Amino acid sequence: MEKGVHHMNAIVYAREAGFVDESSPVQVQLNQCKQYARRIGCTEIDIYFDQEMAGWSLDRPGLQAALARIKQGDVDYFIFAHLHCLSYKIRDQLLLIKTIEELGIRVAAACAPIPNPVSLICLTEQYCETVIN
Repeated sequence: MEKGVHHMNAIVYAREAGFVDESSPVQVQLNQCKQYARRIGCTEIDIYFDQEMAGWSLDRPGLQAALARIKQGDVDYFIFAHLHCLSYKIRDQLLLIKTIEELGIRVAAACAPIPNPVSLICLTEQYCETVIN
């Protein structure tokens, strides 16, 4: 790495249910997210995904691994294709984004705009603690 140059790092997450739903195949989502990450200047991209997993629970191996990686630090962006890839529940979508933003990481949906920053949305502190801890 060149001295004085900060290389931006991204975590990319994708989820595909095992049944017919609104999600595109994981590989399509990952390609969309990687293209987006490169377009905004990310040079290091870590990939996490869940296949054949519905979006009703946040207890998914790929998502939990991505969150664990985020807690390690040195991440600039958390990128996913669509909000429903995070969760079917709006409350969980907002909670995840808010929690990640509060760690100083920018959150982006590659295929759809999201409120920015979600950190301005009020959620109870006890609920926030249940997601990333």
